[in-house]
Amino acid sequence: MKERLMAFFLPVLLLSYGTIQAQNLQFGRTKLIDSKTDTVPSGKIWKIESFVYSKTLADCPGSGATVNISDSIVLNGNKLSVRAQRFAGLVDWRNWNTSPSPEFLVWEQKTPMWLPAGTTLAAGRGVLYISILEFKDVP
Repeated sequence: MKERLMAFFLPVLLLSYGTIQAQNLQFGRTKLIDSKTDTVPSGKIWKIESFVYSKTLADCPGSGATVNISDSIVLNGNKLSVRAQRFAGLVDWRNWNTSPSPEFLVWEQKTPMWLPAGTTLAAGRGVLYISILEFKDVP
């Protein structure tokens, strides 16, 4: 059994030797990013902790109404959805048996997200602020 484990782990260790470099991160400051585009400075790394949304989730509508909400940030000039809500299909709250099955979906981007130097970032639609921690990359 010991030989099998060594036969498996030894090549993995040899292949990864030299390719793994430790990074030392030194905490710098907290920061809120709004709709103005900001760039991760050279020698720094940003850690996105959370998003502050401009609206809470919408209540479930009645009468067959459909709700589609998508909140986003702008990462390197590209829109990235960070929260989405969809509700559709319910016709009558009082008569579940004759109403089509309702569809209710809420999705949120998992955090943290790590951003290297040179990355641009801004709050987009539905996002007031992006809460980040800034670290200095110490070799």
